[in-house]
Amino acid sequence: MHKFSTDTYKSLCLSDSEITIWQITVPTLALKHDYLMGGILALASMHIATTCEPSETALLYHGVGLQYYNRSLTPFRNAIDSITPHNCNAVFAHSIVMIAISVASPRLTATKDECASITENIVILFELLQGVKKIMQVSKAWIKLELFTQGPYWKSTPTELDPDTEAALTHLEALNDQVMIGVYLEQHRINKNVIAHLRHCYAKFAHSADPAPVLAWLAAVDKDFVDSLRCRQPFSLLILMYWGVLLRELDGHRWWARDSGRALVSELFGALRSGDPRWEGALGWVQRKMGL
Repeated sequence: MHKFSTDTYKSLCLSDSEITIWQITVPTLALKHDYLMGGILALASMHIATTCEPSETALLYHGVGLQYYNRSLTPFRNAIDSITPHNCNAVFAHSIVMIAISVASPRLTATKDECASITENIVILFELLQGVKKIMQVSKAWIKLELFTQGPYWKSTPTELDPDTEAALTHLEALNDQVMIGVYLEQHRINKNVIAHLRHCYAKFAHSADPAPVLAWLAAVDKDFVDSLRCRQPFSLLILMYWGVLLRELDGHRWWARDSGRALVSELFGALRSGDPRWEGALGWVQRKMGL
């Protein structure tokens, strides 16, 4: 808890207005909600793991973090199923903590030569956030924590994209029109909406290089797209790869995102590079952006 309250909390803040919330209010809430306590202890343990030498010590802290995180999942799901004015703020805070854990965890686990899939972690996160999103829409009036509401992401109009990114996203849209036809028309519609929001997030990040535009996309996509990821629908994985390029932009800004964008894209690239030859342009852009 000391690590979280003195250091780790900073990596969750989007603006100075959130400092007191993450440093004091959220830990106080955690005293009443075990899943939130597990979440912040898990994140703090993983944060310690990134700075430990030798590697055996780092693995020990990461293992402790995973134990805290795993113990938080069942009570968190129970809380989602029974949202009230009493627990909605804790659910909201924990959902943000979960994002950081899910992004950071596979990279840390990989140091132990385990089969850690960042794609799988992101899909699980998507599924959990679907439940959170639905509940938050119902209980919005109850939520008192002003998180993810004060930064430049919400206050500015989107900046125009640089020509290279604009061309890449336009190509992705055109590829969706070309590939997802016939029996895939409904998936085409889903993809079109998801790509449009991804474009919006890219434009927002170009104006303000903070986590909000990157993480907002995770919570915005609908259940049907999440289902297509779970089924490993190739075009959905390609869209996720484009988000991975955006995630990599957080390198150097948040410890929990370090190398995670590259890990996600590398994992997906290996799965998709032998697919439809019409995708070569899209995959080539990703490969060039990531230096693969």
